[in-house]
Amino acid sequence: MFKRFKLTKRRWNNILIVAISAFMLLMAAPNLIKQYLIEQDVEPQVLSGLVLDPNANPIEINYAGIQFYLDDETWHAIPEKWTSDAANVIQRWRAIHGTPVDEKTYAKLKPVLENPMTVEVWYQEKEEPQRITAYQLEKFWLLNTYDENWVAVSFEASSLIPTESNQ
Repeated sequence: MFKRFKLTKRRWNNILIVAISAFMLLMAAPNLIKQYLIEQDVEPQVLSGLVLDPNANPIEINYAGIQFYLDDETWHAIPEKWTSDAANVIQRWRAIHGTPVDEKTYAKLKPVLENPMTVEVWYQEKEEPQRITAYQLEKFWLLNTYDENWVAVSFEASSLIPTESNQ
């Protein structure tokens, strides 16, 4: 009767394979249950409202036909007539933040978004620039941020976009 259940080398290997597989499944069970069977509470994403990446250092900002660039730790501009205000403009860009706009509000605003302005920001630590799309509306500006969200920002255009009257 027991001769049939003699543990040969092959049967012993099969028993070990099944036992190890069962042990691994038993050890992974809590994570599998947590991942696939228990609903996770998704925390709402906290939006900073910052337009420029706070973890990177800008070295060049281009928009409205003006190029602001960092050279020897001094901000310059092309055309040269904007160089005197370059450091102040960059400081304002680095500090600008707005009120996050959710998808529902953005969808309502989309029909009136016309004439976008593109701002290109090059960072020292990144190969590709950040491209900011800006829409000037009647009471505020709508800008997309470094983390691909939209924010509403109230500011005078002349504080970020130099004009002839600023000079």
